[in-house]
Amino acid sequence: MANYNVYQIRISDEIHNYVNSNGNGHLGAEKKYPIYEANMRLRHSFGDDINFKDTDFQHFTKVCEVKRTAPMSPVKIEHVEDVFVLLNGGYYNEDTGKDRVFDAHVSGYKTKERIVNGETITLRAMHSLSVGDIVEDVDNGTFQIVAGFGFEDVTQQVWDSIVVTISEGNKSPYQE
Repeated sequence: MANYNVYQIRISDEIHNYVNSNGNGHLGAEKKYPIYEANMRLRHSFGDDINFKDTDFQHFTKVCEVKRTAPMSPVKIEHVEDVFVLLNGGYYNEDTGKDRVFDAHVSGYKTKERIVNGETITLRAMHSLSVGDIVEDVDNGTFQIVAGFGFEDVTQQVWDSIVVTISEGNKSPYQE
């Protein structure tokens, strides 16, 4: 079982294409797509204050799970800061080209294939943990959003969003 869940906003190809073709760029896409407006607002926050709204969590998708401890790993992931280091290549070994700590602790992510220089490569369908992403501490039920400096607690806003979403008969990102 995961001790942390990681949520990110996933922007579809349709929205990316719209950004590049609507004549108004990012602003045009923000007006048409609420998910894009939330993504731009949250990912471009500076300092330690993020403008997270009660309605933002509906735009997030769970992208992976992180275990606090893992067999064969000398590292214990005890805080959201440790999740940040792990998901930003903090244990990547440049000599071997491997990240055994990541492989031991991180699961539940999807993959995608891309063709680069005629070769098919497999990538994780997630990005490194960045400003605007959310880490849920499953053991204590809290949600922290990555801010420009550190993390900001958004637990109340997320739980409010989940209650409203479910009461309206919709599926929340928290439900699988």
